[in-house]
Amino acid sequence: MQNLHPLFVHFPIAFLIGAVAAELVHAARRRPTTDAVARWLLYLGALAAVATSTTGWLAAGTAAPVAAAREALGEHRLLTFLATGAAAALAAWRLATARRGGPRPRVLFTAALLGLAGLLFAAAHEGGELVYEHGVGTRLTAPGGPLAEPDSGAARRPGGPAGVPRSSDFR
Repeated sequence: MQNLHPLFVHFPIAFLIGAVAAELVHAARRRPTTDAVARWLLYLGALAAVATSTTGWLAAGTAAPVAAAREALGEHRLLTFLATGAAAALAAWRLATARRGGPRPRVLFTAALLGLAGLLFAAAHEGGELVYEHGVGTRLTAPGGPLAEPDSGAARRPGGPAGVPRSSDFR
C-alpha cells in the first residue's frame, strides 16, 4: 500500500491555524459568525489531526529506515501526538460548552489554541526536516536509492532478490 500520510498532512494544519485565526477575530469583534467558524474549523482540524497521525504511524512502518533521521522522527512523532491530543481536548472542551456560548474563561481557551498552533508549527517543521533534509519516505532513501542505507534490511524483504526494490518500496 502506498504511503497516504503526505495526502493528509496539510489538512489539520490549515483547519487548526484557521481555527486560531477565527478565534482571534472573534476575540476582537465578538461576532457569532466568527465563533461558529472557529468552532467548526477546530472540529474539522481535530478529526484531520487524528487521520493524519494514524496515517503517519502506519507510514513509519513502511518507510526505509534512515539512521540520521532517527532523532527527528522521534521528535516529529511526539510533537504530532501532543498536537493531536491537544486538538482533541480543545475540540471536546468547545463541544461541551457550545450551548453555553463557548468555553470559559475564553482567554484561557484562546491561549491554549495559540499553544496548539506552536505545537503544529514544531511538528510540521520536524516533518519537513524528515523529508527535505533526510529524504525519509522518498525514493532517495528507498532500497536502491542513492541515500539508501546498505544494511537497512528493507532491501532484503521477501518478495524479490536481495537488493532489488519492489515497486511498493517507493513511497
